[in-house]
Amino acid sequence: MKVMSIKISIAKRIASAAVLASFLFTNAFAVGTFRNDTIRIVSNLSATAKYTTDLTQLGREGRLREDLSFEKETTRLIKVLATGGLRQPVIVDEDAAVQNMIVEQVALRIAKGFAPAQLAGKSILKIETAALFSNMHSQAEAAKIIESIVNDAIAAKGQTILFVDELTNMVGSRAASTKLFDSIAGGKLVIIGGSSAVAYDERIGSQPELAAYFAGILISDNKNNGAVAESKTNDHRNFAGDSVSPDIREMMAQDPSGTKKIDVIIQAKNANDPNFRQTLLENKAKGTDQIGDSDTVTAKMSLNAVQSLSASGTVDYISPNRKMLSLGIVDTTTGASLVRSQTTSSGTAYTLDGAGIGIAVIDSGIYAAHNAFKDSSGASRIVYSRSFITGDTSTADAYGHGTHVAGLALSNASVNSGAYKGIANNAKIINLRVLNGTGTGRTSDLLAALEWVRVNWATYNIRVVNVSLGTPAIDSFFNDPVTNKVYALEQLGIVTVAAAGNNGRNLLGQKVYGQIHSPGNEPSAITVGASNSMQTDVRSDDVMTTYSSHGPTRGHYRDSSGVTHYDNTIKPDLVAPGNQLASAASTPNTLLTMFPALQPSGLNFGNTVDNMMNMSGTSMATPVVSGAAALLLQMNPKLTPMMVKMILEYTAQPLNGANMLEQGAGQVNIEGAVRLAKIMRTGYTFNGSSVGTTTLASGLTFPTVSTTIGGGSFAWSQGVVTDHYYARGSALASKYQRFYDLGWSFDDSAFTVSGNTISPNTDYTTTDVLAGNNVLTSNGTALGNGSIFLASGVLVGDGVLVGDGVLVGDGVLVGDGVLVGDGVLVGDSIYASSSERYIFGDN
Repeated sequence: MKVMSIKISIAKRIASAAVLASFLFTNAFAVGTFRNDTIRIVSNLSATAKYTTDLTQLGREGRLREDLSFEKETTRLIKVLATGGLRQPVIVDEDAAVQNMIVEQVALRIAKGFAPAQLAGKSILKIETAALFSNMHSQAEAAKIIESIVNDAIAAKGQTILFVDELTNMVGSRAASTKLFDSIAGGKLVIIGGSSAVAYDERIGSQPELAAYFAGILISDNKNNGAVAESKTNDHRNFAGDSVSPDIREMMAQDPSGTKKIDVIIQAKNANDPNFRQTLLENKAKGTDQIGDSDTVTAKMSLNAVQSLSASGTVDYISPNRKMLSLGIVDTTTGASLVRSQTTSSGTAYTLDGAGIGIAVIDSGIYAAHNAFKDSSGASRIVYSRSFITGDTSTADAYGHGTHVAGLALSNASVNSGAYKGIANNAKIINLRVLNGTGTGRTSDLLAALEWVRVNWATYNIRVVNVSLGTPAIDSFFNDPVTNKVYALEQLGIVTVAAAGNNGRNLLGQKVYGQIHSPGNEPSAITVGASNSMQTDVRSDDVMTTYSSHGPTRGHYRDSSGVTHYDNTIKPDLVAPGNQLASAASTPNTLLTMFPALQPSGLNFGNTVDNMMNMSGTSMATPVVSGAAALLLQMNPKLTPMMVKMILEYTAQPLNGANMLEQGAGQVNIEGAVRLAKIMRTGYTFNGSSVGTTTLASGLTFPTVSTTIGGGSFAWSQGVVTDHYYARGSALASKYQRFYDLGWSFDDSAFTVSGNTISPNTDYTTTDVLAGNNVLTSNGTALGNGSIFLASGVLVGDGVLVGDGVLVGDGVLVGDGVLVGDGVLVGDSIYASSSERYIFGDN
């Protein structure tokens, strides 16, 4: 393995980063306290005393200088040390002083008790290699001293970490003794190495037998640490309102002393800005952890510290690190089975099964041994697995949720004549675990997984991310750290499919509106609710489930005058079958242990690698749409995420009797979506095209706007839902609209409103796109037909509820949570104590 440097090849860069990849996104550290009674085995031994310096002791005595110049590298080094394992970190830089400075910062944090609990009480001893080798008269004499120091460190039973600043002279063919390397390889010794890039590549990276035990950490150029963070492509979204989330403001009001400590997620203007880092230190923030190389940081701090940080001018937004939970025969009823056999424009036949597309499943892990996740030759299609749960590296699925979700999108199971195949049954699987064995996790774990996708998507061609979990959407999507990560993925051409949530009814059985979860409140995401296919292929009997969460989104921010502004966007975008779906069952499986009825006898095939189980929820509906998105991208990789979203909504089936806040544009129709996508131009880069550019391939005609499944036909919606409106017309599919660009969404300036008249904004939308601003209850035909559920324009602004349940005005729900009219309950998330809030799910 060779360390990455600016002048080396991409292959070397990937190799050098591979080891560290598993350490970059851990959750906030638990803080340990230095033990004054720590046994000091090594300090009284002659060779060690003569040729080492105890950097931790220097830090305890105030003799080390705090320096934030290499904060990112210091944090990375701490993560590697705290995580453990055989691979030892090596700081790669041409300047030995830089290497020394970073190690001193780690020693200083251990001395002050600011390091993870795994490092509490440990000592970092620097081997003074210059003094050692200058005083030796022979290689044998040097070997004896090195072996003595190593033996002393081993005798400390894990309490000593050796810093070897010229590592390439201590391991490999040039080493005076093999003792150091043998002890590392045997798991008896922990070290920090130092080396120049050239020496590391030549003497360690080029020798696999050595490279397997070391992880190179390249030191970047920090001379411009205070510079503004790199801008995002097509990023035209700004943070809105207060820099502190509403729920933290409520905590502050309830605790005037400000002493309560909470776990927070900080979206910094520049996470490497020394002023920002200094503010964290001055406010005694504990367990700070940067999410990869992004500007998002997790920490534990008092409410007073939050207030101080928010006023520092170095942050965009601070919100709680909320807890989360999971949200809880599709091939035929969705129409997927009708479109498997395809031919290219040149006449080459192929199977539409997601081949080549990577789908990242962010959930509770995947039971990798299950036959559902193997290809036709029996090889696993799981190309990468990783846990983002602190202290738990397993990527298996002890809970049972993630395996079931993955199966609905990706299963290739052959049991029962292939009845349980997923929608994209040949796509690549990326298993990213963020929920533990009881189905719980933290927002920071989800952020870390999303950031990993942002950095690594190209390696695995990840074009779809499935998020069958969520937390109440308290923050406006402008400020929500999770929605901002999803928005960053959309700018790269990645489709994120998110569950709407399962809060469509309260405990009294009353219908509830305004409970869409995050990241389902993100405009660029495809937010999915759950329909009930009634266990039949035909679609005429399909209805909405009672539990599926309804819009509008109620994330909000407060402006400088203290006025609350709600997002009030129409969600979900569409729905998919999500009731009593059979899919892969993991082993062991907490859900099955608690609820054996989830696996009736017909789904028990007598072995763990084939067994299935039933589950219901928007969690189950979401992977159906993720699989559909993968099929469209396999057919035409040049489609942008918003074009994929448009195609799925345009061809959806409006369910009779359900309104737009329940079903969005309607129920997914994969047969129609594939047929519409097939007439789009291939090999053409749509992103950045002029508004009105034709999207259709030459010589192809617009398809029939209806689909027949199971012997019954239904009309397409022929439209999409936007923020407060809906749009319809064939121009949505046949002409390029500005909101199809990367970094845009259907919510971006598509329409202008004058009174009750709504018209396209011609800078962004062609004039033949028709729009409406009523929220309608569908009559089962095209979008825009049916009866009025909410009157014209009521979602515009911020929405006040009056007695009849109609949203008007600007931002207040009158009688929030009070029954209105016919027993429909309209309300927002109650976010008291939301630092302990869970992501709701299929419980």
